Amino acid sequence: MFNQEPYNREKTIDWIQSLQKDKMYAIQGVFYRVNILNLFNEEIPVPASYINKLKSKTEFANFEVAYYHTIISHILNLDNLANVTSWILSHQNKDAGFGLGRSDIVSTGYALESLNFIDSSLIKRDNKIMKFVQNCLAVDGGFTFIPDIYPPYIEPTWAGIKICEILNKNPLQIDKTVQFVLNLQNNNGGFRRSKYMGISELEYTFKSLSVLKSLNYV
Repeated sequence: MFNQEPYNREKTIDWIQSLQKDKMYAIQGVFYRVNILNLFNEEIPVPASYINKLKSKTEFANFEVAYYHTIISHILNLDNLANVTSWILSHQNKDAGFGLGRSDIVSTGYALESLNFIDSSLIKRDNKIMKFVQNCLAVDGGFTFIPDIYPPYIEPTWAGIKICEILNKNPLQIDKTVQFVLNLQNNNGGFRRSKYMGISELEYTFKSLSVLKSLNYV
């Protein structure tokens, strides 16, 4: 995010390469491992049996998993993007959002990230998508998972800003959103997920900083 390399880069790479070396497990772990090794232009050893499993995949547990498959398939040059595209498009709902049964902003964000990565022309009804996003915007500048609920959290806020970027739309309430995110920072420098009590976690800190960077605050 800030174009910095990790301290003891070689040790970090050795540790990443040792993870899941002989067997591949959860898709999220594979996603991070493949991404990091690709970022550092390192060899990415993946068992042939796991590659065959990825290539034959036609159903996905959720949109985050579909996004992981999109990126992994691209990095490993797998011919599976048509399957991912078909699954995602089959779950776009009447409100133009994406979700398994009901649209939510995080699923919509991952769906659009995947489609934008594969072929941006696959994204349709962008104005209606933005209407859905607007309905998830809370009065204090954060976003909620679905319309008309409260409180907002950092995950849907991150997704809402990401959707605006993908659709090339102006964020809805920049100043309020920046302040919402700043209010999530704890005394230890990390960020929690809501404005109420909570511990700092790396995921929440990353997404908070990502939002602030997208809004040109950092």
